[in-house]
Amino acid sequence: MPVQDDWQLGRDEQDRQLLISRRLVGEQGHGIEVRALMDAGLVTECRVTWKDEVDEVNAHYRLVPDNGQPPHMGNPMEAEWTGPNGLQQSLIEGHNRLLFPLMRIFMGPLLLRLCDMEFGCEVVAPDIVDPSQRGKLLAPRVSHRRATIMPGDANIQGVHDLGPDITVFSYQGDEAERDAHCFVDPRGVLVGYDWPSSTGRLWQVRLRDLEWAPELKSLC
Repeated sequence: MPVQDDWQLGRDEQDRQLLISRRLVGEQGHGIEVRALMDAGLVTECRVTWKDEVDEVNAHYRLVPDNGQPPHMGNPMEAEWTGPNGLQQSLIEGHNRLLFPLMRIFMGPLLLRLCDMEFGCEVVAPDIVDPSQRGKLLAPRVSHRRATIMPGDANIQGVHDLGPDITVFSYQGDEAERDAHCFVDPRGVLVGYDWPSSTGRLWQVRLRDLEWAPELKSLC
């Protein structure tokens, strides 16, 4: 089926960095939309909408800073999501954890933070592993991720075609059964990745036709 996968980056009325990402499938517009606030590459709050042939499910995640303090990594995370039993809530410990709203556009900032952590860290993401389990859909799911920067002379096919100053990451995560290669440009945008599947096939994805307003310097 045709997949529409797009994102927009800008500022909201309070001059906060706002990132909207959608992945829609087919003519019915089924899929997922994320609206997230970011600060220096850290996702501080996000609203997630999942829509399929059954119904629509919504979730709201946010960091909970101390009174009067700006959000930062280590803050507890508050999660709310709708399910078959009504509104569900959870408060999640934030130590050594990052909020990750699933979509590819958030991978660049995530990789840049992970590479500063020798042993990686845990990420908290809305659960979409099995959408048929409506009680778990968009509920908090915790998994461990790790990333390291590969040397500049690494022989990675096609990396030079992505532009100058591309950083290559070796990435290990919950959904990456083997090391994946991720390519991030100087703005913090994931411009491509090579993803080995469990069947032995290699998925190669490249970003094309990127429109970027000059006043927006970077994601991070």
